[in-house]
Amino acid sequence: RGGGGGGGGGGGGGGGGGGDEPAVDMDPFESVYFHFGDATLGSHLDFSHVYVFDRVFSPTTMASLARVLQRSPFRVLVSYRTASEWWEHGLSVVQPVAKLRLSSTGKEGMTCWIYINMRYAPR
Repeated sequence: RGGGGGGGGGGGGGGGGGGDEPAVDMDPFESVYFHFGDATLGSHLDFSHVYVFDRVFSPTTMASLARVLQRSPFRVLVSYRTASEWWEHGLSVVQPVAKLRLSSTGKEGMTCWIYINMRYAPR
């Protein structure tokens, strides 16, 4: 089965707020966590941002991952699958907000879709 990855999302850079506060240098990647593994095995994924290289996932894997993601509190999903494919497999909480045309190192072109979880969208 395909693996999943995620990035924990929090705040980034430093800098003082003015006044007498000293400037604080923070590592902008300290809140990022990558996980490589089978994302279909757990009950949910506890990440704010999820990237899946799902170009070769079988329908069975897509359905399994959709069930897990449907129960997950992610804010952003990055995928190579269209919204209609995710919706067909049961992931109904996502809405596409952007797409990027990418090229692999072998010059193969592909489209990457960026989705938001509508449970957490501003109203």
